[in-house]
Amino acid sequence: MLGIDPNPDLFGPALVIGLANAGIFSVLAIALVLTYRISRTIGFVHYGIAVVGAYGYYHFTVEYTMPGAVALVVLLGIGAGVGAAYGLVMMNSRIAFLPPLTLSTVSIAAMLIIGAIATENFPVAPDVAISASPFGESSFRVWGFNVTAHRFACLVISLILVGLVSLYLNHTRAGVNVRAISDDVEAARWSGIRLYRIGVGSYAAAGAMSALAGALLAPLAGTDLSAILLVFFRALTVAVVGAFSSPGLALFGAIVLSTIDSFASTSALGEINPATREGMIFAAMVITALAVAAWRSRSSPRSVWAVRT
Repeated sequence: MLGIDPNPDLFGPALVIGLANAGIFSVLAIALVLTYRISRTIGFVHYGIAVVGAYGYYHFTVEYTMPGAVALVVLLGIGAGVGAAYGLVMMNSRIAFLPPLTLSTVSIAAMLIIGAIATENFPVAPDVAISASPFGESSFRVWGFNVTAHRFACLVISLILVGLVSLYLNHTRAGVNVRAISDDVEAARWSGIRLYRIGVGSYAAAGAMSALAGALLAPLAGTDLSAILLVFFRALTVAVVGAFSSPGLALFGAIVLSTIDSFASTSALGEINPATREGMIFAAMVITALAVAAWRSRSSPRSVWAVRT
């Protein structure tokens, strides 16, 4: 009925493809997690910043013939600047305490504005163009599949970002303050936490990651807005696994989603139509999210505001 006809010979390559692809959208998912911890709203603005990264990377490397590595550094700075500017608005006392639905509307408006500015100031001809990877065109063979240096680098970058953000949130004073803000914004302000500085800094870091995600996507999907939007929706999906609070669980969700997608699209499970594939991904993510939620309910740490006994 589902058209599933397993081909064990393709299991190895499908697993490798899934792991390699997980790094593509997990970078954006980590940015979503970081800003959600500050505002308790979904950062739709990150899609707009990712468009800046994708269009900017193509423009810098093709039009200005800038080396790919230099373009990445420049776009990290641009993304951080855009994120900080957005954070200055969102952390303003007149806006920060508005209802989450209102803040989400502001985020969507910012997403549209930033995306429009990017497409206007970084014109690309043709409409969909592929850039060269900053990590070269080499590849190596793993379990019968050629893994490009670009996909491997994306996964490594994701692992590094997960480690850095986790260390920041769990082992620094600023990270504890972020968690306090996440628990109760009003209590955080009255306790003397510098809400404005921490919030703007977090938005700047998340903006840099979003621009990086767009730039890393440019050599794979080019400047195709629909492809960037699909990656953003994938990032939203995997961020849900950790309830938008854990970068590590976001990466885990990315691996689960990417692996299921790989098995369903490489004939490892037979010829599966797109509708069935999306249904399998949705079911897998729901099951994963429920399992993670059950695990977190048994082992989650207490609120930073809890009184020690």
